[in-house]
Amino acid sequence: MNREQFQVYVDHFNNRRYDAVTGYFAPDITVEYYDNATGEQVPHRTLHGPAEFEAAYKALHANVREVLELRSFLSSETEMFVELYTEFHAFNDAPPSASRPPMKKGDVVIMTNFILYEMEGDIMKRIRIAHFRNHDPGEAKYKE
Repeated sequence: MNREQFQVYVDHFNNRRYDAVTGYFAPDITVEYYDNATGEQVPHRTLHGPAEFEAAYKALHANVREVLELRSFLSSETEMFVELYTEFHAFNDAPPSASRPPMKKGDVVIMTNFILYEMEGDIMKRIRIAHFRNHDPGEAKYKE
């Protein structure tokens, strides 16, 4: 997958086209998350399969607008490594999840993460997300 193709995937994600996003996934995909990006020790979490991924993000996006911005992108035949700048804007109070504290309406969380994708052709087989840093919420680019 090249940068332009991956940018289409990001656009699907940003516009909550979950069927299009999970169309890039192997049926047995795993999505593994970091365990401490919020500064609090939280358990690591792994999603198994497209349906679990879709359910988790539909629950989050019911209260929070999430916007990904692709920065660095490296790709080989079997792996992709990307840097994603991500903003979360709570438009309702959002309950805590296994990997993040609750958010109040109006809260903004901004972070940069590094993501390693293991690929089989253009299909994502395993995704591992590593937190790099949080940013000042006042620097939000994707305000409502």
